[in-house]
Amino acid sequence: MKDLTGITIEKYKIVREMGRGGMAVVYRAMDTMLERNVAVKMILSETDNKEKAEKLLKRFNREAKILASLSHPNIVKVLDYGEYESTPYLVMEFISGGALKSKMGRPIPYAEAAALLIPIARALQHAHQQKIVHRDVKPENILINDSEQPMLSDFGILKLVDVEESHGLTGTGKIVGTPAYMSPEQIRGREVDGRSDMYALGVVFFEMITGRRPYNANTPIELSMQHLHDPIPKAKQFIRDLPAEVDQVITKAIAKNPEDRYPTMGAFAQALEKLSGTTARTTTAERRAIKAAEEKKLQEEREKPKRSLSPVLISILAGLLVVGGVGAWLLSQNLATPISTATPAQTSSSVPTVALPSPSPTTEIIATETAIQAAEIATSTPNTLSELILQPSNASRIVEIDRLDRISVIKLDWVQNGNWLIDAGSSTVFFINPETSEITKVSLDGGIPLAMSVTDNHAYILLNDSIKVIDIKTLKVTKVIAPISGGAISIAASPDEKLLALGISDNKTQLLNAETGTVVRNLKSNYGGWAVGFSPDSKYVISGTSRGILKWETETGIWGPITGGQDLTFKSLAFSHDGKTIAAGGDGILYIWNVEDGSLLHQVEDNNFGIVNSIDFSPDDSMLVTGTDDNMVRVWEVGSASILAELSGHASQVFGVCFSPDGEKIASGANEGSILFWGLP
Repeated sequence: MKDLTGITIEKYKIVREMGRGGMAVVYRAMDTMLERNVAVKMILSETDNKEKAEKLLKRFNREAKILASLSHPNIVKVLDYGEYESTPYLVMEFISGGALKSKMGRPIPYAEAAALLIPIARALQHAHQQKIVHRDVKPENILINDSEQPMLSDFGILKLVDVEESHGLTGTGKIVGTPAYMSPEQIRGREVDGRSDMYALGVVFFEMITGRRPYNANTPIELSMQHLHDPIPKAKQFIRDLPAEVDQVITKAIAKNPEDRYPTMGAFAQALEKLSGTTARTTTAERRAIKAAEEKKLQEEREKPKRSLSPVLISILAGLLVVGGVGAWLLSQNLATPISTATPAQTSSSVPTVALPSPSPTTEIIATETAIQAAEIATSTPNTLSELILQPSNASRIVEIDRLDRISVIKLDWVQNGNWLIDAGSSTVFFINPETSEITKVSLDGGIPLAMSVTDNHAYILLNDSIKVIDIKTLKVTKVIAPISGGAISIAASPDEKLLALGISDNKTQLLNAETGTVVRNLKSNYGGWAVGFSPDSKYVISGTSRGILKWETETGIWGPITGGQDLTFKSLAFSHDGKTIAAGGDGILYIWNVEDGSLLHQVEDNNFGIVNSIDFSPDDSMLVTGTDDNMVRVWEVGSASILAELSGHASQVFGVCFSPDGEKIASGANEGSILFWGLP
């Protein structure tokens, strides 16, 4: 295939060739619309037959759609696909940090090696659940991004499970893969499943911790024969102090017979986690499963019939109360009705006894049994939900837990009503269910949103000359407010839904009646109108301008002083949920004020992170999250204005950030067309 450097394919301008193999040529390219680097992989065809070429393209389109649906933080995302001069191509994320291959050739501590491969194992587990087998797992296809996170690449020679056709992209009749990492069943040309990828990843693990591959030969044929027939070497013979369990994991992963390996990639990942001393990243689906299991258990406990204890159990409990002093403990914890003890005259021995309530033991003993059951539940069931809430104490552990791609982002907000994450992007508003990733689209009929404000009941979308109001319950446009003043670039709806505020570039902030759209008041402002917002009680409205933050009483229009930052431009702002604090960001700046008296509490000036495009308070107001021009999401402690976490994963400016209403997640949306979800592992 000829060199395509300098050619523009659709919106992708080819910059230079990055690599060439027997099945594909990979180019670095520029997405001219989103202004981001991408990798374009041209799939080489081996046929000049028109009919066969058409079948290839048809099969490619089906497989490309499935590849594009893969959504895992450690899989290089397929962003687009198409055809150029009858040659199919894939467009993928551009990863600039190099490949795992650069780290090979010297022993890596086994725990470090296991930790690095865990995300890859989980990525493969995800692919296998979608019935996709990679078939060419090797160090060259494990890329390392700028955040030192491993990314699985090159599903270009994948084979889909349960596909009827035997020919196409991968059914060419020849063995595909790399002999040094190929499983015995793959070498024999037999059907493969996820355990073949496990074999290859096990070989990679061996190579990482020993500095050499388990098998080496002068020719591919000799190397293949070793994989088929030679005994599995022990890593310990190369690394003398290697724990025996490391060799056991490797031996099981690269067993000759697939039936002797781990049953799933998930099981192999768990073994790696045990070696590394880490735990798996909890996915959204796993969180839902945990939550459902806990709710079911609690419901079962609530539905258990209240019953009296059997006479035998009563006797045992009485003995325990006497000998162990359990009765006193229960009383001190208010877990049981007081049980009276017998007087010395009632006993015939020096050992005190317990007089059970007469006429029936049921009342007191039921209370005690119920309390014991409750105590057992409290001590045996981990408080998983509360442990997932993001707090300053655990912010350093926040990681990417999920993502959505191919979705435009201008502004994000998350509302309790229906648990919708709402994204205004391109000419569509996306209502996203964060638990299922289900998306409902509401068209703006060609209008491009400039800004968005969300209440519990409505989403207000600012367009060039109008405001469209979407009912969150029905997900339909119920009202259009038009015309509006020219130059409006920001919008906010008061929480009581009585007023709308527009930030207008010609030195004013305008208040509208949210029902009729009529102008209630014009508030003199400074140039900009970059951002507007209402306090939670709708008492105040604020505006971010090119000369600081301005605050007014909504009822009277009386201006209130704000100290500090009067010579700065603020392009994003937010009220705390308790209405006591304002936070605002601009070009390399973050300021925090007291609402009541306007006094400056904290200021951060760091030109390195660029413009703060979006800002939000955590539900408990202890933290802030910001999205900035340097592609970063930052989590701040409100009390000190110090950075708790810097989250990298976006490839372009972050336009929207918000906390989930339950405080367990952060969502961030960026210019490259991705929404990332962040939480605890």
